[in-house]
Amino acid sequence: MRYRISVLMIFVLLVASACNLSSQRPTSEPIDNDNNPPVDASGKPVVTIVTPQDGGEAVVGQQMFVTANTSDSVGVTRVQLLADNQIVKTVSSESATGQRQMNVLLDYTPRTEGTVTLQVIAFRGALQSDPAQIAISVRQQAQVTSPAVQPTGLPAIDPNDPTCRALTNTGLNFRSGPGTNYAVITVLPAGSVVPIIGRLGDNSWWQLQRGTSIGWVSASYTTQYGLCGSVPVAAPPPSPTSNVPTNTPTPTTTPTRTPTLIPSFTPTPGKPDILVSGVNGPDTITLPDGTTEYTITLTNSGSGPSGQFIVNVSIVSTDQSAEIGVSNLDPGQSISLTVELTFPAAGTYIVQAEADSTHVVEEMSEVNNVGIKTNVIVQAAP
Repeated sequence: MRYRISVLMIFVLLVASACNLSSQRPTSEPIDNDNNPPVDASGKPVVTIVTPQDGGEAVVGQQMFVTANTSDSVGVTRVQLLADNQIVKTVSSESATGQRQMNVLLDYTPRTEGTVTLQVIAFRGALQSDPAQIAISVRQQAQVTSPAVQPTGLPAIDPNDPTCRALTNTGLNFRSGPGTNYAVITVLPAGSVVPIIGRLGDNSWWQLQRGTSIGWVSASYTTQYGLCGSVPVAAPPPSPTSNVPTNTPTPTTTPTRTPTLIPSFTPTPGKPDILVSGVNGPDTITLPDGTTEYTITLTNSGSGPSGQFIVNVSIVSTDQSAEIGVSNLDPGQSISLTVELTFPAAGTYIVQAEADSTHVVEEMSEVNNVGIKTNVIVQAAP
């Protein structure tokens, strides 16, 4: 009897141990390395300013860079930099659906002394994040101890460099040709400075040389530096074609059937969202010939067609402006417009482009209709 009781107890212990082992999570289970971005409790995108630090310093008339990291559970479609509540830079995602994690580099040139409040806002369509905010002190001259004039790791831009270069404002696909149908060679990190060796005729794509590699990037996601007036128009490579064979089906005879009428369904289009995604042109102009071409890039990042609208391009604080009519932009469509502007005298100017300047389009968001190019220097004739 004792022997049978002992065997029964051992059997029960073995069964209990097996149950406990099967309920434990194996220590060798792979860890989820998807790096899912943090999700705001309200579902909004999240943005963090990396540099400069709050309370840092900048110098009047000298370009500074603001770097920021953004994340969203669906995808960040664009990021904006505001100085004292005025939009000074907008960077869009190269992906129509946005990026779950988007790191950006935004340039800003302060014009007056004092304290400036900088804000960075991330968008998923019309839904915007809470702004990340810092204050900087703008001085006439840099101080030796200034922590924010040129933080470590930011690109060094030489305004006197004659080579035309592109600065990537965000991580950007470096492609084998000027179009999203071409293969991606690599991804250029935000803040890459690469020489421009060619362009399309409408300045919508740049041909770059990075080391021994030659490829193309969309101009809408870059800032240009140096002397770019003589960059040649480059012939793009042949469009890639699919290598998948096309099977021609053998026709078969089928009995004629009376079709069943199915009521048609026409989806209701959403609202458009017209974004000025680029204002590109020379940084330095020499008089007396002050007439210069600028390229304005527009994107409809909304979910409906825009219809007709007017784009106003002007030189801020002057009476120089031009208006261009756009017949329509479909969702996800981009267009580049070229306009001539005449600078009246030597000085430093801002070129501004405003989409839907007459406010006839009902959009998802009205805060991204303005794009600017700062620090355009007009020099007197030598």
